[in-house]
Formats: sequence, structure tokens, C-alpha cells
Amino acid sequence: MKKQKIQEVIVVEGKHDREKLLQCIDADIITSSGTHMSQEFLALCRQFHKERGLIVFTDPDGPGEMIRRRIIEEVGTTKHASLHVLQTKKKQKVGIEHADCEDIVSALQEAATFDVATESLSWHEFVDLGLTGGSNAQMRRDWLSESFKFPKSNAKTTFKYLNMMNKTVADCQAALKESTL
Repeated sequence: MKKQKIQEVIVVEGKHDREKLLQCIDADIITSSGTHMSQEFLALCRQFHKERGLIVFTDPDGPGEMIRRRIIEEVGTTKHASLHVLQTKKKQKVGIEHADCEDIVSALQEAATFDVATESLSWHEFVDLGLTGGSNAQMRRDWLSESFKFPKSNAKTTFKYLNMMNKTVADCQAALKESTL
């Protein structure tokens, strides 16, 4: 079977993630080598983003989220691919290198572009949607993360992701209506 060719440059955390992706797709992949990214690495990300586009594809954990946020701060609007923690878990370890190729290809096909300069949803609307403070707020946020393909996160970070993806109250209501909550 011929591997799918990805035009954008993909950023992953480490060499094992890179090796796994190369088993699944045909793409140029760079590694952040963890959370301590150099200015040279970030400059390279900016350059690739301008020339070909960039997809950030990090593990669904704290360090992965830190890398994602730092690249957003330094580079701006990029595409993001995400897997659910259950798709990346093997024994006690979590990482893209443990995911199935089918899940990786699907996540990359559905990569979302996060726009960092917009506010399509106010904090008041976010609260009214029951996404913070309520007994099932975390489950509602988790449902939206799966529906809109961004990492599961706390209320503040979910609010940021929804705005970066230009999601409105209507978008969130439609997604939540499909849930069993």
C-alpha cells in the first residue's frame, strides 16, 4: 500500500514519534526533542510554516501540550493533529509512537488549523454551555475535544482551543447535542 504524502512539515516530540510516523506516511518530520526548544528550532518552525505549512502533532500529555502552546506563541496559526490518550497508550506509557498507523493517518487528515487571533466564543458563552464549573463540565469538554479534534484539556485551555478553531456557540451546541451527556 502506498503511503499518503503530506505536504506540510510535521513537528513531533522525539525520534520514536518520528520513526512511527515514517512507517505510516510519507512526510518531512522534525522533532522538538522535548519541551526545551531552542530559538533555532523555533526559527526553523517559522520558516517551514511560511514555506510549506506546519502540523503540530504532539503526545496527549502535559509535555505535549507545553510544546504545542510554545509553538503557537512563537509561530502563530498552524495546523494541529491530535490523538486521544487511549489511542496512544501502551502499558504505562503514552505517546504517538504507540498509536496505530490508521489512527495516525486519520488524525493527520483531520488536522485542524488553530487561529490564535480570534475570539469566536466569549467566556460568558463558554460558561453558559456548561463547560466549566458544573458536575459534568469535564465530560462536556472531553466530548468537544473529540468532536473538534483537539487535545483534552482543562477549561481555560479548551476555551483557547475553541477560539483558535473559530468555533461558535452554535458549533458547540451542535456537537454537544450528539453526545450522550
